[in-house]
Amino acid sequence: MSRTLTLTTATLVAAVVLAPELLATLLVGDYANVGALREALPSAFAEHWRAGEGPVTGDLADAVRYWATFHVVKALAAGALLGVLVVALGRVRRGPGRVALLSLAVLAAVVLVANVQGAVAPLSSLLSMLSGGTADLALASSGTPAFAALVRDFALYHLAMVVLAGASTLALAWLALRAGRGGRRAAAGAAAVAAVLLGVVALANITTVADPEPALVAFLRA
Repeated sequence: MSRTLTLTTATLVAAVVLAPELLATLLVGDYANVGALREALPSAFAEHWRAGEGPVTGDLADAVRYWATFHVVKALAAGALLGVLVVALGRVRRGPGRVALLSLAVLAAVVLVANVQGAVAPLSSLLSMLSGGTADLALASSGTPAFAALVRDFALYHLAMVVLAGASTLALAWLALRAGRGGRRAAAGAAAVAAVLLGVVALANITTVADPEPALVAFLRA
């Protein structure tokens, strides 16, 4: 791999790790870092649940805006990294260097998918940061416009994964067929296994999209 590709890859890896928090703070400015966001979330969510109103406003709106920006930046950086790694894989045909590049490409793809999902539905993505007490407040708000809005966002969060996992399944199935026709059995088998796994993920998320409220309640109670 050329020095230019190596430096570009290293720069983009650093961007995936460092740029999301820095740019979210610079562009949005509501929080100094993700740690500050995490600390502010309980009170922001609690205020929203107690109000019971559908539209996300106040501190929670600030948190959603910051988190959406974080995910957009990380998705863009991961997408750029994945593109560079694909180019690099075209130049490194075999050896431990190719294995390392493949591993990094898989990781970049996972980061890309996860952050596109978070950018599409940042409110639901924030739920993973909640403590048990704040989650209980969310459950207590069941039946209010605020809870209904969260159910819709939760469905959107899983719909994004259906689309992403479904598209990845089709792409991997195509790669498996192409590798099989070219006599690359190991590559074909690996792509086929990955396609099956992603197909299962897509199907699992379809069930949540079809009936999101029980899945949301179960998540909040976990």
